Amino acid sequence: MQVGAPVADPLAILPPELVLRVLEFASLPAIASLTAVSKAWHQFIDRTHQDAIYSSKVKASQVPTGCPRDLLSLSDVPTFSRWFENTPSWKSLCQRQTLLARNWASSSPVSRELVLQVGDDPVWRFRADLKRRFIVSTSHSGGLNVTDLDTGQSLWRLPSTLDSDDEDAVRPYAHLEYQDGMAVFDRDGDAVEVWQADLDGAGRGEFRRIAILDHDCQTRGFQLSYWTLCVVSTQGQGFVYDMKQRPPKLITHLDIERDAVGHLDQSEDAVMYSMGSRGYHVYNKASGEFMGILNPSYCTEKYHIRPGLPSLPSASTRPMAAARHRPMQPVSLGPPFSDRMLPIKLEEGPLPLPDDPDHVRNGEDEWGAGMQDGDLFVGVSRAGRVFICSNWRQALQGSRGLAACSAIIECESDGSTFDLGGWLSVRNNRLMFEVQDQIYIVALDGENHIQDVARPLRASYSLYSSSTPQLAVPVSFMALYDDAIMTTYTTLGHRQTPPNAPGGRIFPTKTIRIICLAPDSNASASYPTFSADATASSPVGEGIWSPDQNQAQRSRAMFHLLSMLMDEHDGAGDVVTDEE
Repeated sequence: MQVGAPVADPLAILPPELVLRVLEFASLPAIASLTAVSKAWHQFIDRTHQDAIYSSKVKASQVPTGCPRDLLSLSDVPTFSRWFENTPSWKSLCQRQTLLARNWASSSPVSRELVLQVGDDPVWRFRADLKRRFIVSTSHSGGLNVTDLDTGQSLWRLPSTLDSDDEDAVRPYAHLEYQDGMAVFDRDGDAVEVWQADLDGAGRGEFRRIAILDHDCQTRGFQLSYWTLCVVSTQGQGFVYDMKQRPPKLITHLDIERDAVGHLDQSEDAVMYSMGSRGYHVYNKASGEFMGILNPSYCTEKYHIRPGLPSLPSASTRPMAAARHRPMQPVSLGPPFSDRMLPIKLEEGPLPLPDDPDHVRNGEDEWGAGMQDGDLFVGVSRAGRVFICSNWRQALQGSRGLAACSAIIECESDGSTFDLGGWLSVRNNRLMFEVQDQIYIVALDGENHIQDVARPLRASYSLYSSSTPQLAVPVSFMALYDDAIMTTYTTLGHRQTPPNAPGGRIFPTKTIRIICLAPDSNASASYPTFSADATASSPVGEGIWSPDQNQAQRSRAMFHLLSMLMDEHDGAGDVVTDEE
């Protein structure tokens, strides 16, 4: 093709199948720009081939988790806000996905908050079932509660061993695991109980016990996912159960190193045990074979988050987030704020070591909770270090493999709040963890590496774990969801017992805090969109689909990409210029 010659309109010379194939590689802003080039392009993209073009974009994205087969199946994609339900078209779904992703990536994301109190006892562990719309939780004081996510109503509960001799009573500080209607928690002794929802004759949110898994050694921790339950003992034993069988069947009994600290996680084929200062030991779940060690001490690439984050907002500038939900009333999120999540910046290099030789950061580090998400593995330590390994299988090949795909983020900590072993969550190229009463959400790049700290494409930020420093206690559960962040949260609660009960009506407690990042459908000024019926001659308004100042360059780049294919096409078409 002659340099400087007019560019032929690809729609006039290429078959539609080839144009559609090229558009699969175009970004959504580029597609939006093309709809404004001419009426023909608008007709091709937004009318004739709208479903084919936008459905391919949906299925190539990460939000929502799990690609829907069709728009009707979006009701099976659980989100806290139901952000993807009742989506009228694939194009509308792309809009919603992009709005949500843009808010997550902002340095000051707009969010709304709900602080949910479960009874009068502090929450210990909890799990949200977004499909069934309830939360399962255990308590500092014992018992198990199932709470409606939309009304706050108690659906079902088991008593505490402090109040009842019933064999179904649940001990204080019971650890809880959950997957799709199955709840597992520990009982006094060395056994774990397995309970199932949705059984014949059971009401909504009602669980029934289907098994007690007893062990002849001291059990320290357990984790349920991939429909396998992995249990770890301090006495050098591990257990893997197939939870699809009734009753659950022990399929592997592992011999592991002694003195496991109790934190563990699993992939589809492997289980990772935390061994404290010895790092994370990995075993094959089916064979029990030792696969290797993830030892963060071999990691040389380091980053840090500077200490001295802003103090908690005062009551004069922001009302203290008390547990304000009342049971039996619809759950209502608070007003949107853009300063609830404080932006943070990662910097290269380690934090300076303290002068005190006895400071926890100057000694041998102890690694606690660890979690994997696909190839990514993340662990947190007593000294405030976070180990990020983008490919844990590669890292198992040795220190060189680990150094090539891992990094450590250091945060200021004295180790005093690490007694629970830390807590964390990983999802959608983000990780969340707590260090010294601060919750950090760090965005990674698309390959789960640390972003370019000078020019990060997505923001990282922090939250406070309590409404006031005087109430701060370590988080005992946190989780990232597609549209929300959920953590335990210490604040003031409203006692639900009679008014004359001892202790008064207002008391410090531990609640469930839900921060929703789904755009507010009623706040059109904050989250602009544009009409799907806009014509090519109409000006493109502000919002998600707005072409930026590079619209002309994007259009020319797309035409150039298409024109490279035209050289091999025998047909001829009308010649047009950009100005036309």
